Amino acid sequence: MIKKIIQVSDIHFGEKTFSKDLKNNLLKQVTNENPDLIVLSGDLTSQGYVNEYNDAAIFVDELKSITDTHVIPGNHDARNVGMLHFNKLIGERKFLHMDNDGGFAIIGLDSSQPDLNDGQIGIDQMEWLKTELDKIPTDMCKIVTFHHHLLPIPQAGRERNILLDSGDLLRVFIDYGVDFVLNGHKHVPNVWMIEKMVTINSGTATTLKLRGDTYPSYIELILDDCGIFVNLINTKTGYKKEMANYSVAVNGNDYGICACNNNSHL
Repeated sequence: MIKKIIQVSDIHFGEKTFSKDLKNNLLKQVTNENPDLIVLSGDLTSQGYVNEYNDAAIFVDELKSITDTHVIPGNHDARNVGMLHFNKLIGERKFLHMDNDGGFAIIGLDSSQPDLNDGQIGIDQMEWLKTELDKIPTDMCKIVTFHHHLLPIPQAGRERNILLDSGDLLRVFIDYGVDFVLNGHKHVPNVWMIEKMVTINSGTATTLKLRGDTYPSYIELILDDCGIFVNLINTKTGYKKEMANYSVAVNGNDYGICACNNNSHL
């Protein structure tokens, strides 16, 4: 059975380079893609102000009218007591979504800290993550999403805004057999593979706050019984480029990635 997940990040309502045209393109393109799930990986706002959150809430409702949608916060959302508005207007800051028919489960975490650009998962949330991972059958694809990047990525500049407990989190992911990690934050699309685990970074979908030769974009994951395809979609043009593809198999009762082809250069 084929399943499609759209990952969008770094919308940044209120940011000076935010584009309504790009937002409208995104909504039209995602509608046409007809995904089974949409994941918003943080930074809906620029400064965490209520007027930005009001616009973000309308946008989230538009996405929810297309298909199931889950949202986690980013560092910009946690500015200026922004979590107060997130909780009221957007909803829960972490989640577990299980798709038994599609053979995958995705867990969302909150890596934001009030008024700080650095991210952290924290001990309590790490324990919650372990509990949720234990609920997922070993023959299912395990996906985790949070805003800050787990690993350094190219063209992202000086590594100043890292996930402070990335080492501890990486250990949990390896021990529990996490297959894919979805991040945002640096506005640079990228794919890494480490210890048979893939980390995917989405760019900014709706702003011109771009690094190097990147362009406004978002991620599409296509999952079927034999493999997973990672596509980068240009929000301005709708052009779709394959970043990577992975062969997968269930050995015994364990789901795993057995081969990869990485084409992540933009």
